[in-house]
Amino acid sequence: MTIRQAVQTREETLLHHRERLNAVLLHIQENLDAPLTVEALAAVAGFSPYYFHRIFAAYLHETSSDFVRRIRLEWAARRLVLSREPVTQLALAAGYETPAAFSRAFKKHFRISPRAFRRLRRPTLYPANWEPLLLQPEFRQRPGHVLVYIPCGGEAGNEAVWTTLQQHARIIEERRPSLLGPPAPPSYVQVRRAGSEYNQTRNENVRVDAGILLDKNAATQPRKPVGVEHLPGGVYAVFHHHGRRLDDMWQAVYKCWLPQSRVQLRDAPPYAASAAPPRHHQRDDQTVALCIPIKGSLYELHKKETQMSPTVMTTELPDRHMLSITRHVDISELHVHLSESYEQIAALIAESGVEQDGKPVAIYHGEVNAQKNGPVEVGIPVKTVPAVSGDIQSGTLPGGPIAYTSLTLRQAHFPEILGYYDAVYNWIEENGRQITDSPREVYETRPMDKEAGMDQPFLEIAWPYK
Repeated sequence: MTIRQAVQTREETLLHHRERLNAVLLHIQENLDAPLTVEALAAVAGFSPYYFHRIFAAYLHETSSDFVRRIRLEWAARRLVLSREPVTQLALAAGYETPAAFSRAFKKHFRISPRAFRRLRRPTLYPANWEPLLLQPEFRQRPGHVLVYIPCGGEAGNEAVWTTLQQHARIIEERRPSLLGPPAPPSYVQVRRAGSEYNQTRNENVRVDAGILLDKNAATQPRKPVGVEHLPGGVYAVFHHHGRRLDDMWQAVYKCWLPQSRVQLRDAPPYAASAAPPRHHQRDDQTVALCIPIKGSLYELHKKETQMSPTVMTTELPDRHMLSITRHVDISELHVHLSESYEQIAALIAESGVEQDGKPVAIYHGEVNAQKNGPVEVGIPVKTVPAVSGDIQSGTLPGGPIAYTSLTLRQAHFPEILGYYDAVYNWIEENGRQITDSPREVYETRPMDKEAGMDQPFLEIAWPYK
C-alpha cells in the first residue's frame, strides 16, 4: 500500500465514522420518546454494539447512554420554558416511564425541580434543532469543472429544473470527441450564491443554483434558461452529510467549524454535490458532500489535521492471570522482543489448551530509547495458568481504573508514539489522579502484526491509575 493510498484509507474511515454518527445524532433528536438503547443506536450506525460504544465515546467524549440522557433532559428543559405542556406529558415525550423518574433525573441534572424551573422561565442555551457535532472535513484537491446551471430560489429541488439540466448535459456529452474517452458520471450540485460573501447562512440571504459539473474541457454555449460557468480547481474542505436538514449542516459548517478552523475561504462558490439529482421525497436517505473552497495546500492542511490532540478514555478491568516474558532491550531490539516473545507464549497457550483472557500486552517497566533499555514485559492474559518453564513466567496483570487512548499502526512509530504516552499521563495528572502501575500497550491482535492496515486500530496505550 502506498502512502497516498494509506492516507486515503484513513480519511475514508474517519468520514464513514462521522457520517454514521451524524445519522445517529439526528435519529436521537427525532426519536427522544423511543427506546434508544446501545443496540438500537448501533443498528442505526451500522456497527456492532461493542464497536459503536467505543467509536461514540471516542468522538463525543461521553457514552451514548449519557448523551441520550442529557439530550432528553435539555429538550425537556427547553419545552418547559417555551410551552405549557404538562410535566407528565413532557416526561413521556422525553422517554421516561413515569413523571417521578423524570423529576428525579431532571433535579439531579439541573439541581432544581421541573416545576420550579418552569416558574423561573430562565432562558436556556439548549439547541432548538439538531446540529451536527462531528464537523471534521477531509481536504481534497479538486480539478476545474464546467458548471451548467439554472438559477433557483431557496432549495434547488424542482424536478423540472433537473430534467432540463440533464437534457442540456446529454447534448454536451453527445458532442464530446471520442478520443477523450467516456465521460465521468455527472455530479449534481446545489451552488450557494450570496454576492461577494459566501458565509451567509440564512435562506433569505442565499441564492441556490441547481447545476451539473462537467469536464473542464467540455465545449458548451449557454442557452436559456441554462447558464454556463467555469469553476477553477483548488483545495476544498469536504463535509459528508447523510439525511435531512441540509441547511442546518451549512449553518453548522459556517458558524461552528469555520471560526475555529482558521482556514481562509477562496473566491469561489461553495456547493453541495450528490450522485443523483436532489429530490424532496428522497431526502431521508440522501447523501451529499458539502464542498467549501479554501486557500492553502493539501500538505499544510493535512499536517495541521494530524496535530489534533488524541482522545483519552477510561475503563475498569479486573486483575487477570498472565503468562509473560520480561527482558531488557534497547530500542533497536524492541520489535524482535515483542514479536518473538508473543509467538513463544501463544505457542504454549495453544499447546496446553488454556483459554486466553484478553488481548496481548507489552508493559514498559522502564523507558526504552537510545539510552535506556526497559525492562519490557510481553504477556498474554489467560483464564488458568499452565505449567511454565524457561523464559515464560506466570503472574498477574493488574486491573482497576485504566486511562487509555487508541492508535493506528501509522501513529504507533517511535518517537512519535511518545506524544500519546504524554497525553494519557497528562490526563491522569490533570484530573487529580495517581498512577498505580507501569504503562502498557494493548494490541488489537498481536504485536508487530504484519497484516494490520496502516489506519486500522492497532494498539491502545493504557495506564492504570487511582
